Amino acid sequence: MDENNMIIQSTEEKSVRKKIVKRFAIIFFIVLIVLTFFSNTIMNRSLPEVETVMVYNGSVSQKVRCQGDVEISADQELTVSGTRTVKEVLVESGDTVKKGDVIMTFEDSENSELKEAEDALEEMEFNYQKSQMKAGNDYSEDEAQIKAAKAEVTQAEEGVKKAKESKKSLKDAKKAMEEAEKAYNKQNKVVSGLQTKVDSYTSIENYDGEEDMDELISQLSEAREKLTGLEAKYNKKKAKYDDLASATSVDEAEAILAEKKANVESMELALANKKKSDNIESQSDALDDQKALKEIEEQRKKIEKLKEKDDFQDLKAPEDGLISGITAKAGDTVTSDVPIGAIQLEGSGYEVTCSVTKNEAKVLKVGNAATIENLWFDDTTAEIKSIKPDPENPNQQSIVKFKVEGYVDVGQTLQFAVGEKSGKYDTVIPNSALKEDADGYYVLVIKVKATPLGNRYVVRKASVEKLAQDTTNTAISGEVTEYDNVVTNASKPLDNGQQVRLTEN
Repeated sequence: MDENNMIIQSTEEKSVRKKIVKRFAIIFFIVLIVLTFFSNTIMNRSLPEVETVMVYNGSVSQKVRCQGDVEISADQELTVSGTRTVKEVLVESGDTVKKGDVIMTFEDSENSELKEAEDALEEMEFNYQKSQMKAGNDYSEDEAQIKAAKAEVTQAEEGVKKAKESKKSLKDAKKAMEEAEKAYNKQNKVVSGLQTKVDSYTSIENYDGEEDMDELISQLSEAREKLTGLEAKYNKKKAKYDDLASATSVDEAEAILAEKKANVESMELALANKKKSDNIESQSDALDDQKALKEIEEQRKKIEKLKEKDDFQDLKAPEDGLISGITAKAGDTVTSDVPIGAIQLEGSGYEVTCSVTKNEAKVLKVGNAATIENLWFDDTTAEIKSIKPDPENPNQQSIVKFKVEGYVDVGQTLQFAVGEKSGKYDTVIPNSALKEDADGYYVLVIKVKATPLGNRYVVRKASVEKLAQDTTNTAISGEVTEYDNVVTNASKPLDNGQQVRLTEN
């Protein structure tokens, strides 16, 4: 009975422990999941945020539309010669005048423009005369330096010749030195042998061969004397060899010669370039002289014309037309460089001026034909006459001027459409999605990676070709297809392969 109770109790304890372990495991995995979720959330918050749009098939229209009021085309500025004081203005803006009608009169005064023109002519003639006093070109110093350098080349050539001769003499001297050394060594052995014999006989006690000893000593003395002569001969041969060996080698002499020749070539080239430059300068001076003479002649003609106009006391209408602006009034001082009014000439045609964006102006060209959308007369035509930056906003806007021919009225508003017809394309994106670097055009495509905790978004650089573009959209071809998502805007600069997060709508 007690044994059964113990078994039951043991089983219950094991069951309780399993439940506890299971609960801890569940709690652990829940905490792990929560931490992973929050870490991903924190990481996502630190990722660059991007706005995207889906690539679609559609049309790209490169037409630019604008409108403006009809004006008479030719405005001729009204100017005076010299400096004048206005006496009376006889017309107002909007008045119609005939050729020869007096527009304004002037007080009697000296023509300051004529005086300035005469002073300018005097200055021009003085400068021309001064330009003719330039000294000629002197190259004597350069030529003397080249001559000295050539003398050094000749000296270096002699050095090469001597080095080659010394090379042969060195070979002979070496052979003679070696023969002298050989003879010296041979005789030295003879002396050593005789000395050994003398020493051996001397060491024998009571040696009675005096005659033999005297003979050996005599031979040893003669041998030493001969050895001394051979040593002197060897030293002489060696000294000659050493002198030749220490002289400049052929390679060294040839290197010196090459350096001297290169120096001469460099100096000759520098002199040639100097002469060429001086020749060009001389030709340039000649052209300057021609230009100066032409300007002097033109200035003289200008003075003659000013003298002819110097006595005029009123400003007359050059042609029939409409006064479009008078900026001077009685008592004002006017000068030749500032227009004092304008006249719209009759029969000169019509024009319309309108404003477009800088991007729109990029697809327009002077001479482009324009469709007038609010006229139904086929015989009224328009084309672009000029495209210029808007003076009031040159970085953002452009001014387009149209030449209009046909039945229109001054002040009438015309609406224009200019550019190519719309085209249908398989892959179209907003202009903001198109990027460009040194390799060309590209887009950033969003790639999706599925994970247990959700989708991750990565940008991939895709090279494309721009097929057509209007002010809003661009048609492309390349490494993108319809329904791809491309980046149009990002909170930070992006790199290829970088993970991002999508803008929350």
